[in-house]
Amino acid sequence: MKFEYHGVDMSTSQVIQGEIEAVSEGDAMRTLKERRVEVFSLTAPKSQSLKGRRVKESDLVMPIQELATLTSSGVSLIDATRALAQNKEHPKLAQGFKAITSRIEGGESLSEAMGESDLPFPEYVPHLVKAGELTGRLDVALTNAAEQMSYEESVKSDVRSALTYPLVLIGGGIVAMLIIFFAVVPKFSHMLDEGKELPTLAYVVLSAGKMANENPQWVGLVVLALVGLVAGLIANKQFRKVAMEFALSLPVIGPWLAEQDAARWSALSAAMLSSRVDLIAALKLAAHSSGYRTRTQRGLAMIADIESGSTFTDAMERARLVPPTSLNLIAVGDKTGQLAEMLHAVSKLHDAACKRRMKQVLTLLEPIAILIVGVMIGIMILGIVLAITASTDIAI
Repeated sequence: MKFEYHGVDMSTSQVIQGEIEAVSEGDAMRTLKERRVEVFSLTAPKSQSLKGRRVKESDLVMPIQELATLTSSGVSLIDATRALAQNKEHPKLAQGFKAITSRIEGGESLSEAMGESDLPFPEYVPHLVKAGELTGRLDVALTNAAEQMSYEESVKSDVRSALTYPLVLIGGGIVAMLIIFFAVVPKFSHMLDEGKELPTLAYVVLSAGKMANENPQWVGLVVLALVGLVAGLIANKQFRKVAMEFALSLPVIGPWLAEQDAARWSALSAAMLSSRVDLIAALKLAAHSSGYRTRTQRGLAMIADIESGSTFTDAMERARLVPPTSLNLIAVGDKTGQLAEMLHAVSKLHDAACKRRMKQVLTLLEPIAILIVGVMIGIMILGIVLAITASTDIAI
């Protein structure tokens, strides 16, 4: 990033101005001070902007893994973050790590730099890193963070893959319905003017087809409005939360989502505890990481139980965050001091169970999607057939 500066060169006492390349304003000021320049003003050119796509959480998995590998290999932290800042394929990601490097050079820890960074690190990552800094196991903490981020991305990918095929089926059915509506139905709309009494379904289909063909611009506007409404609702975080909460109460889909969230909660709690994060802090982060208000409230209620004197196992049983079959493993881990290891094992068990439930959901969703498509097209075809039989006095 280039900054424009005005100041005085203390070695020559002359007023100077120019540009300097720096990661941040503070970095530019330090560099100019080292050059013995007394700065009057320092501004970033308004025209400068970073090109490139927005940084997503999925973009951060590989850099965190690389950072863990570099630090475990003995590379200094500043050199490691500088290496990540050389990413030419993703300028905004590189700029984010340049800013982190600058903050570390200014005396901040890596966890503080990550917490204040513009990069979309999940909330638990700075906590894991801070615990690694305190225990001297930064590479382990970074590895745990990368594994947890990778796991969460795989969960999102599973959900997307589960919904893609049914949505494609429904979308294809809508396209087929529109083709019939605009190409086939109009050829029979003249029956409305022949004076014969048509069945209700035939009249509705032919009337709708005639109106749509006479006013295609309005149909286009309605379709665009519906697409915009759906896109807006999907983009709305509050709506997504309400929709996911509703889905959690549905049969078949609800148990799948609950199993998935249980695996995620267990994996995150295990990662936090294995990195020596305080138990209460780990449980709070795990509770707030849930995408379901009901399960978040259960997680917070569990923390309140522990703070009031209950054992981890008893609080876990009352919270019902994991199925009863996993409570024995957690109880053993709590008694033997291997809670992190047992939670990790529980997360693997529920992850495998989640994949089985996902197959059940797919088995259910695919025929439902086909049924919806078939009903939509069948209604239109039936309307046309009823109109033909009514006009030719053929009984069906």
